[in-house]
Amino acid sequence: MSTRLLALIVAAFVVHAVPAHAQRRTPVPDTGMWAIGGSLGGAAPRDPSLAGGLELAGNIERYLTPRISIRGQLGGEWSDIVNRGFTGTLSTMFVDGNVVYNWERGVWHPYATGGLGVYRYRLSEGLAPAATDTSLGVNLGGGVEYFLNRRVTLTGEILFHDVGQVATPLTTFNQGRFWTIGVGLKRFF
Repeated sequence: MSTRLLALIVAAFVVHAVPAHAQRRTPVPDTGMWAIGGSLGGAAPRDPSLAGGLELAGNIERYLTPRISIRGQLGGEWSDIVNRGFTGTLSTMFVDGNVVYNWERGVWHPYATGGLGVYRYRLSEGLAPAATDTSLGVNLGGGVEYFLNRRVTLTGEILFHDVGQVATPLTTFNQGRFWTIGVGLKRFF
């Protein structure tokens, strides 16, 4: 076998092997990956004396397996007070810890989530001093991710937050429950 023929065979093998190696990319998400994301949306309180408002959230996520992750979420929602004889705003800041399970459907990844959190309510009413209440709560919901490319997804999510009664020195809101619906982006690392 001549040196030229051997060089040609090796070159053909390398040219063929390079695309095959490039196709062996790890799946996203995969075990050990991290992701960060943010979303903007609306909130719908269950208490009849609160009107829906704005919701904003940020997430950090760690994948235990390609399908299961642990997520920390920092968020807030702002609702106007109605039907109470006074006006103001009840703002809710929350820190949730959730377990997330996702299903792979090509570029679509639907998921379900649930967890526990700490919810801090702040009542702002005219000239009265701000009043606060902090409670433990649970959340449950789901959503879908659409992969724009291998590392970035467009997200849509709906969560139900159940906190119970919210008491402030000025008033008590009997239903501290609310829904949030958000749309955002997520980046995998």
